[in-house]
Amino acid sequence: LEEVKHICEQNGLWLIEDSCDALGAKVQLEDKEVFTGSVGHLGTFSFYPSHHITTGEGGAVVTNDPLLARIVQSLRGWGRDCICPPGTDNYCGARFTGTHGNLPSGYDHKYVYSHFGYNLKATDLQAAIGVAQMEKLPSFLACREANFHLLDELLRGTDFQDRWILPQATSNSTPAWFGYPITGKEGVDVLAVVRQLEADGVQTRKLFAGNILRQPCMEGLEEGRDYRVSGSLEGTDIILERTFWVGISPLSDENAIRALAKLLHKAGMETC
Repeated sequence: LEEVKHICEQNGLWLIEDSCDALGAKVQLEDKEVFTGSVGHLGTFSFYPSHHITTGEGGAVVTNDPLLARIVQSLRGWGRDCICPPGTDNYCGARFTGTHGNLPSGYDHKYVYSHFGYNLKATDLQAAIGVAQMEKLPSFLACREANFHLLDELLRGTDFQDRWILPQATSNSTPAWFGYPITGKEGVDVLAVVRQLEADGVQTRKLFAGNILRQPCMEGLEEGRDYRVSGSLEGTDIILERTFWVGISPLSDENAIRALAKLLHKAGMETC
């Protein structure tokens, strides 16, 4: 993060910090520990049901820049130019007196659109759930950390490591563990292992896109015109082909984690 922040500062770039799966994680930055999502011009968090807290769906964007806050609020609210809070009219005092683009003079400012936007506003019910969930976040994080370290302890130092690469925290970081990612070493039949785990009742997930250039959405796009590749993509190919993760939900107790470790060891050593 420190390196990316430096690149952005040198080149006059916005730093948009994707912390969707890292609510509560911390990093060491310039001799102080800070929360991920608080370093960039904008930080994002996801409140999907399996994440650290949930509102059922949706998420949040944070910034300490008033102008960026206004732009983000416009983008999430159909692209409107209006800044009236909910239930308020004529907050600016110039609802029917402004001139905007090619619209007629005095056109109702509540219906002026300065961006192509979306309807991404959270409902009041979602917000209420989120407020209650935030109070539980410290206990959720503690449970996730305990589950991660127990699972790690049960797998690390065994013959499981002969075939699998186990996760390690990035240096100078305090993760808010979301899941337990496992990467097969070369020659391991990861697909067979995943199928066996699913058959045993253990849900698995891919580590998102991996090498996104191999996703169908990239078909028809041209390198140099639509995107640029920097360096080797070997690591992202390994993630695409050989990485999956299992959950360490705070709802899982010690017995569940121990059972998970046994099934992982069985599938990871016998199936492949």
